[in-house]
Amino acid sequence: MATTTTAIFLTTTLLTATPALKCSDFDHHGGGHAGGGGGGTCATLAVVDPAVSLDGYTRFSPDEKRNNPNAGEPSYVFLAAGSEAVVIPGPDVPSAPGLFATHGSSITLVGASDVAADGYSVIVNDHLGYQVTIDDFEFEVALARIELCEVDNVIHSNFVYRGNPGASGVAFDITATALVDGVPQAPPSTPVTVEVR
Repeated sequence: MATTTTAIFLTTTLLTATPALKCSDFDHHGGGHAGGGGGGTCATLAVVDPAVSLDGYTRFSPDEKRNNPNAGEPSYVFLAAGSEAVVIPGPDVPSAPGLFATHGSSITLVGASDVAADGYSVIVNDHLGYQVTIDDFEFEVALARIELCEVDNVIHSNFVYRGNPGASGVAFDITATALVDGVPQAPPSTPVTVEVR
């Protein structure tokens, strides 16, 4: 049975206590795009799961947490359970009317049982969403938020996964696919495997 989590929707106009993200900041956290304007600010949105707190978590890009000798493989992103999160770049989507907005947004576990799930379904609005697949997913990580940045008519995305408290295991091949009006867009994000201990 799928578990639905109500999401909180934030825009830069509501984030008065937090400065607007710069394109260069977004890229540092895994945006993977050549930010237009050489570090100017970009319009940002976020879909946040209020049940998955990032308080006390340090955020890293995947490359900052690879090649850990404690990981099962050098390519794995290695997170400390309960204190570290990874920001994984999602797929880019060409802008179109109605895509860069939040309305009826949600983050929902897909195929959830007491011990495992297949991934997440993310709704940003009636037109834009993401399907996240995770192989051998036993709740090692939790999708806490999706950050969207619109630059030069392209919507870039970052997916923030925390290492769950008490988790110990590997979430294989975390992959996000954008959906526009329900149609999967190519290419999906590059698969990332995360180990949490």
